Amino acid sequence: MTNFLITKIGTMKMLIAAGGTGGHLFPAIAVAEELKKRCNSFYAEFIGNKERIEGRIISGMGLKLNDIPVRGFNKIFSVQTLLLPMKINKSIRICSSVIKRISPEAVLCTGAYISYPAGRAAKKHSIPLILMESNVIPGKTIGILAKNANLIITSFPDTKKYLKKIPESKIVCLGNPVRANLLNLPSKEEALAFFGLDKDKKTLLAFGGSLGARSINEAVNGLIPKLVKKNIQLVWQTGRNFQYDNLYSDSVKTFEFIENMPMAFSAADLVVSRSGATSIAEICAVSKPSVLIPYPLSANNHQDINAGLLVDKGASVKIQDSDVSGKLGNIIFNLIDNPELLSKMGLEAGRLSNPDSASQIADRIIEIAG
Repeated sequence: MTNFLITKIGTMKMLIAAGGTGGHLFPAIAVAEELKKRCNSFYAEFIGNKERIEGRIISGMGLKLNDIPVRGFNKIFSVQTLLLPMKINKSIRICSSVIKRISPEAVLCTGAYISYPAGRAAKKHSIPLILMESNVIPGKTIGILAKNANLIITSFPDTKKYLKKIPESKIVCLGNPVRANLLNLPSKEEALAFFGLDKDKKTLLAFGGSLGARSINEAVNGLIPKLVKKNIQLVWQTGRNFQYDNLYSDSVKTFEFIENMPMAFSAADLVVSRSGATSIAEICAVSKPSVLIPYPLSANNHQDINAGLLVDKGASVKIQDSDVSGKLGNIIFNLIDNPELLSKMGLEAGRLSNPDSASQIADRIIEIAG
């Protein structure tokens, strides 16, 4: 680990553009948490959409979220698409006004459409721009902003192959940072008691990312009678749009969104999840075996590539989304009845994690911000 500063620095201010999904938001929060530890006075404001996940999480942390009108690109022929240029320009103006008001030492962007206006505003006001790319293949926004960035932080070494026009000196692989509370999990006994679960049963954790995943939800829903029959209990994040009539309240704990993921991971013997970069970074950080179901429409097929990295190391089993309803049950039952294999998979997952990622990223941001 690089230690540019051993003692705390004075005051630091940042503008952070992150959100849309937990995969873009939580790495930024992890870095902000680390920077707060390093500074006698640390102040950050966020750019995002108040109705997305950042609206709930950022306000819940007591931080300021500056809402921008730009939204993700949907249909080519729609009113929203025709209004997109105006919304982008308005969003850039909002970011510029925030920069003028707080005078940040740096702007941090984690990708997706939310990052573009903040990155443009950073260039306009000559503020150092740091980009974080969690996936192997950079997203479009990161690719557009890369030429103006002072530093691009990647989670995977192979990412630099896709940034051929960017000087290698500007690209550094430091891993995908996870929230500090995931690096020091509660005991399994405490976690099972937190959810009201039986300490003598195996526990499955299922989630489809912060927004939920219909195919995973439907497959898990169909398996519940078999899970209960085999004495497997379930902690299940369904997302907003899945209705489940809980007939097995003692064994199945459902949540729209799990606020306390350290408890959920600690309780789990096996994890079923999408394979967004942040999800797999967290799975590796907590050393859990997993069944990964890549989202089939992810840009550049990045979720399938992410999952393949864990499968190659023996840390996970991958199921294609089209096969999940037919294969998920047998894979879960085969794995959960094999504690030695689960233990080995968990160890391999842990070896893929960089627990110092947030600290190393904070070092580099402090260096660039001066």
